[in-house]
Formats: sequence, C-alpha cells, structure tokens
Amino acid sequence: MLQEFFFEYFCKPIMDPSVQGYNLVNTGVYAIILFLAVFYFVAPFLKKQEIKIDFGFALAIIPFILFGAGLRVLNDIGIFQKTCNPFDINFFTFTPGIWIAVAGITIASLFIAKKLSKTSNEFKKKLGLIGLLICMPIIIFEIINFKAWDGFVMVILIGGALVILTKIIVELRIKDFFKNKLNILVVAGQVLDGTATFVATDIFNCGEQHPLSESILGVHPALFILIKILLALLIIYYIDKDVKDKRFAGVIKLAVIILGFATGGRDLLTLAIGTCL
Repeated sequence: MLQEFFFEYFCKPIMDPSVQGYNLVNTGVYAIILFLAVFYFVAPFLKKQEIKIDFGFALAIIPFILFGAGLRVLNDIGIFQKTCNPFDINFFTFTPGIWIAVAGITIASLFIAKKLSKTSNEFKKKLGLIGLLICMPIIIFEIINFKAWDGFVMVILIGGALVILTKIIVELRIKDFFKNKLNILVVAGQVLDGTATFVATDIFNCGEQHPLSESILGVHPALFILIKILLALLIIYYIDKDVKDKRFAGVIKLAVIILGFATGGRDLLTLAIGTCL
C-alpha cells in the first residue's frame, strides 16, 4: 500500500511524461522538507560559518540556482534518463534529487570560497566566480540551442519593467521599503517566475505542472504575476516588521529568492529552448 502510494505521487510524476510533474501531495511534502532544511540546517549552518546574508551573498548564490535550473531543463529535453532510483546519477537531475545535488555543490563551494578568502567581499566574489564556472557550460549550451528567442526577450523585458514599476509604486507609499537590497531580489525572483509562466502559458500555449498555479492561470494568466508580486511584498513587509533576528530574516528572504529564481529560471530556459513547461 505504502509502495503504491509512493509510486503514484512521487515516482510516476518523474517517470511518466503524461502525468503532471507536481501534485498536491508531493508539493506539500517537498515544501515541508524545504522548510525543515532551511530552518534546521541552512540557518544554523550559515550562522556557524559567520556568513552574513546580504545582497552580495544572494547575488553570489544566483549562479548556483541557475545551474540547478539549467540542469533541470537538460532533464526535460531528454539528455538524462528519468529515474526514481536515488542510487542512479540521473536521479539528481529532477526534483527532489536536484535539490540535494545543488545544495551539496553550493555548500562545498562555500567552504572552498571561505578557505581562499581573507575578507567578506573577497569571499562573495570567489563564491560567485565558482558558481559562474559551474553554471556557464550548461547555460551556454542551452543558449546555443534556444529556439524561442522572442519568448526569452519578452520575459526579460516584461519582468524588468514590472520590477522597476513595482519599486516605484511601493516607494511612493513606503520610502525605505527597498533600503535592504535583498528585498528587490525577493520581488525580482517572484516576478521572473510569474512572467515566465505568463508568457509560456498565455502566449506560447505551454502547460503548467503545478496544480495551484494551474488553477490561478485558469482564472487569468496575468493574475498569476499580480499574486506573485503581492506575495513577495507581503513576505518582505511582515519579515521586516515582525522578525527581530536580522540573520533569521535574511534566511527567510534567501529561501524565497532561491524559490523564485529556481522556478522562474527553469521556466524561462524551458520556454527559450522550445520545450513547453
């Protein structure tokens, strides 16, 4: 019974292309795992390593996020075999294995960058450089194979305009809302996710793998972007207002940034390379 349940909700979405990649069960379980990992491993780890979570550190992490997004797209286009076996290397190119792979590579890179650095700024630069060296081969390969440059440019232009517009509108009411530059990355990640999904589903007629997102898109695709922006702004507002521990607040924002750029980056690359979501 348990084996059948696991296969139906976790293995089948990986193995069978006709089944949505995400359902309410596996999405909920993955969300709980992420929550536990962030609050009981990531936060204590960063504190122990005395790593300050600021704008520079978040920028240095983005190449690792893009590596994960690019690796996931390689799975989508069939370069890696789909498998539910954690002892098979291909398992680490699809959710949830890809989280483990990217997290492990990022943590190893943190240690290397810290070992090679004498100052905080030097650490961030070296970490970002390691991330770029890791992600660029995959990203360059996918850029060379882009078939929908119009979709890629559309997402970048619309997303960029929405981030700037959101910043202007919010700062008319709350002047210091984006004083912490991490806040702009929180918004940018969610805007990227929302815009890539909007362009892919409404303009390029792609599908959506997440059941909750699909229900929102069913009302109107543009509503998905609006909800993403409002969600990002609410998260920032309540974190800055109620979370007194600045390091802990930074960890929460970093988790939201990672989620936004990971899903948005994957959707953007998938759209551009010509494979529907």
